[in-house]
Formats: sequence, structure tokens, C-alpha cells
Amino acid sequence: MNLFKLLLPVLLSILFSANILATETQITIRAKAVDAKFIGSSVGGLRAVVTDAETGEILDSGWIRGGTGSTETIIVNPIARGQRLADDKTASFVANVDIASPRLLKFTVIGPYAHRQSLQEASVTSWVIPGKDIMGDGIILDIPGFIVDTWTSVMEGGIVNIFAQAAMLCGCKISPNTEWNPKNFEAKAIIMLDGEKITEVNLDFTGPVAIFSGETKLDQPGHYKVIAYLFDEKTGNVGVARTIFEINSK
Repeated sequence: MNLFKLLLPVLLSILFSANILATETQITIRAKAVDAKFIGSSVGGLRAVVTDAETGEILDSGWIRGGTGSTETIIVNPIARGQRLADDKTASFVANVDIASPRLLKFTVIGPYAHRQSLQEASVTSWVIPGKDIMGDGIILDIPGFIVDTWTSVMEGGIVNIFAQAAMLCGCKISPNTEWNPKNFEAKAIIMLDGEKITEVNLDFTGPVAIFSGETKLDQPGHYKVIAYLFDEKTGNVGVARTIFEINSK
């Protein structure tokens, strides 16, 4: 106990000195959908978490909010080296960390929160120097995937209509009149019964915006599961949604 009392002032002095030396440093964090635009408020935002990559200590967290950015800048026109992709209205979270020495930080984003079935997570590490803010476009994390929702309509005679609504992860609409033409994507529904695959159904774009649909006939009664997906072979983007339906016995 006497030793602890003797060391306590020294420990407090070290802690106090560390707090004095710590410098508030700002880092802008953004999330961008692969082959699309920035992810923000229109799809519920994303959670951003900043941790020390070596200790796991959480240094800051918050929500990425704001717009998706300019389609012309991000998608249509070629991007030049060093060109800004984001503006002041583009979705972001500005983290504030107090650090006294260079630290390797881990930046993690999770979302989009308005579409829980399509939640994705991405992270990256970067060294941060005290007082050297990382602003402008900041740290951009690319997130693959699509937002997909699915439902069914069961008709007489075992006829099942399957529907899927899909969008880019930023909420950008899939339509022949946009930069994301449905003909570039594969849409299918896997039908399962008792854990086994029964069939696959092609889902054709029936629009006018974002809607794919298909039809099948099932004779066996039971509780079925639908796994609908959208796949882009060129970019590797995948989106999945699941639902269930029942075919009653005659």
C-alpha cells in the first residue's frame, strides 16, 4: 500500500502529461458502393467506428449521413488522378480522435441501416499523425453488394409468382433509363423445401424501376424458402434476400 501511495503521483503525472500531449485530429470517413455512388441518408446511413488497430480501443464513432454525390463526376466522366469525388453535401462522418503519437487506426463502416437484409461491413487501416487532419474526400471505403428485397404471391394450382426489388447499395435505381441497366445483371430465385434445392427461377426485369419477377409451379405441399439474388459478373456485386411461403395440400 505504501508503494502504491508512493507511485500514485508519478502515475497521475504520466497520465496528465499524456492528456496534454494529445492532439485532436479529424478524419473524414465515407463509404462508396462498388460501381455506384456514395452511401448515405437515403438508405438509412451507415455506422462508422474508429478503433486503435493494435489495442481495439474505440476512439470515436458516429453516423455517415448526407447525399450520394454527383453521378456525372463519379460514374459518367473518367476520373482523373487526384480529382475530388465528393463535395460538402456528400455523405460522410468526421471522426475526432485525440492522439499523442502516430497510431495505426482501423476504420469500420456498417450499413445501410434502412435495409437490414442487405447490411454489409467494410474496414481498412491507416496510420494517423497527431494534428494531421485527413479531410477532403477523406478515407473512402468501397462496399460491394446490392440492396435486394423479395416477396411471393401464391395462386391456385400451385402457381407461385416471385418478385424482387433491387437497387445499388447507395440506393441508386436499376432501370434502363439509368447508368445501371438491368440487362447487365443476373437475377434468379432459388426455391428450397426442407433444406433442399427444388428449382431455380429466372427473374426478368419487369420494371418500370427496380422490379424483377418470375413464375413457377409447385405440386408438393409444404413450407418453402425463397432465396432471391442479383449478381453482376463484371464487378462481383451480389445481393440476396430471403422469404418463405406455403403450398397447402389439396
